[in-house]
Amino acid sequence: MTKILTHAGAVVFRPSDSRPLYLVVSSSDGANWVLPKGHIEPGESPEAAALRELREEAGVMGEIVDRLSVQHFKKADKDVAVQYFLVRRVGSTEAAEKRTLRWEDEQAAVRLLTFAEARVALLEGAAIVRRLEK
Repeated sequence: MTKILTHAGAVVFRPSDSRPLYLVVSSSDGANWVLPKGHIEPGESPEAAALRELREEAGVMGEIVDRLSVQHFKKADKDVAVQYFLVRRVGSTEAAEKRTLRWEDEQAAVRLLTFAEARVALLEGAAIVRRLEK
């Protein structure tokens, strides 16, 4: 698989009364549940791309807490390498895209996510959130 990062994405959390909630969004075609992610534009850092995609897809503003692992998958015979980041929600704005948003606890979010690479990223991020809460 490619070693070049092509995409950046976010595992987004916010506190709630009993446990953190994680953001899951509908895919652009509405057929799948995914994490916010997209192409890294020329001259853009992966961090900036992840936060931009989060604003565009979900209307969520966040701050990066940690860098997660790079996930790989194939899409239309192309290698995709996604650098995920753990992001804390700090506010909201108007989304550029019309997607459905769900804030779910860790288990429900993992069950909702369609693709294995997104589930791996969410579980990795949730483990860090648990350590931060101690």
